[in-house]
Amino acid sequence: MRSARWLAVACAFGLTGLVCATRSSGVEPVDSRGAPAAAVADAGADPAPVRVKAPFTQPSFTLVDAGKDRPIRVLQAATPGRRVLVYLHGYCGDVNAVGAFVPAAAAHGTLLALLGDKPCKDKPGRFKWDSDTFHLDQRIQQAIRLVNRARHLDLDPKDVTLFGYSQGAVRAESLARYYAKRYPRVILGGPPRRPKPEHFKHVQAIAVFGGELEDTHDMIGGAEDLIAAGYPARFFLMPNVDHGDFGGDLAGNRSLTEILAFVSDPASAPAPEAPDAGPRIAQ
Repeated sequence: MRSARWLAVACAFGLTGLVCATRSSGVEPVDSRGAPAAAVADAGADPAPVRVKAPFTQPSFTLVDAGKDRPIRVLQAATPGRRVLVYLHGYCGDVNAVGAFVPAAAAHGTLLALLGDKPCKDKPGRFKWDSDTFHLDQRIQQAIRLVNRARHLDLDPKDVTLFGYSQGAVRAESLARYYAKRYPRVILGGPPRRPKPEHFKHVQAIAVFGGELEDTHDMIGGAEDLIAAGYPARFFLMPNVDHGDFGGDLAGNRSLTEILAFVSDPASAPAPEAPDAGPRIAQ
């Protein structure tokens, strides 16, 4: 059962006893290009409700020097192996957001988190991605080589699970379009535009997810397009969260455990259960 798998991960890492920190992922709403959406004020309208993002524990990254590039953030797998999970954050987003699903990631493989290409002027320490897909692919491949050397690992540069969130999802889709043989599994979290099936021709599995409190119309539609085109794809709905929120440690790990199980083996992934038992799935 899905709940049994998640509980095994939670118990193995002591999740049920966590006391969460108060820092959140800090990803902003984005438009179809992956840039911040413009705020449109209406003097006669009621103010929008303030939603508080679920807190999560800060990840204990190991930093690996990347020379002229920014240091690579590494969360090593629970069991040594060759599989690698590459995380691409959102537009000026908080790379520490992965703290909401560290045990789930560690059960899947070694996680490498890269920082975007351009600094955000109004958010010191935050970055955004440019549109150079070739350069990003080179950064990822170099990161795997450097981490292998520094941590004495044997991560496979052709066995990458690519996880992009928000603007990072746009970049992940572009990488899948041009370099799919290196990225057989793709996770698109909160993509700001509808994924296109023709961009995933050689990808083995695609998971798309969004929060219950954000607009998921194009996310669901994109997943349905992928399924209709014959791809192993599924949409996951994270309950009670808005854009830029993984739901905190417990909910985040539960959701990502299910998503990672699906992209690892779509054919044997558990069937959906009731909505209150985990991420809701639109088929």
